[in-house]
Amino acid sequence: MNINKLIPGLGGGGGQPRSADKVSDPSQTKTAGGSGNAGSEVNISQQSKSIRQIEAAVAKLPEIDDAAVERIKGALANNEYKIDYERLAGKMIKYDGILN
Repeated sequence: MNINKLIPGLGGGGGQPRSADKVSDPSQTKTAGGSGNAGSEVNISQQSKSIRQIEAAVAKLPEIDDAAVERIKGALANNEYKIDYERLAGKMIKYDGILN
């Protein structure tokens, strides 16, 4: 049994040919989440674009410097690690600006 004959627009059984189902006017195209021709256009959300930008920025960061990590661990263990609070606050503000 050929079910294409039972569905209009799918070869053989009445209705218009399949190519007539396409939207020719871009103003009639619905975006994802809308109704109608949901498969005609795909839009990436702003949040997804932001995630991709963050992933690209992270990919550019250098690998972890094991020697520096050990040096800082040793300084912390010996109470020799000095924190520059002004610099730390500035970095936190800069990071917050990047995220927002």
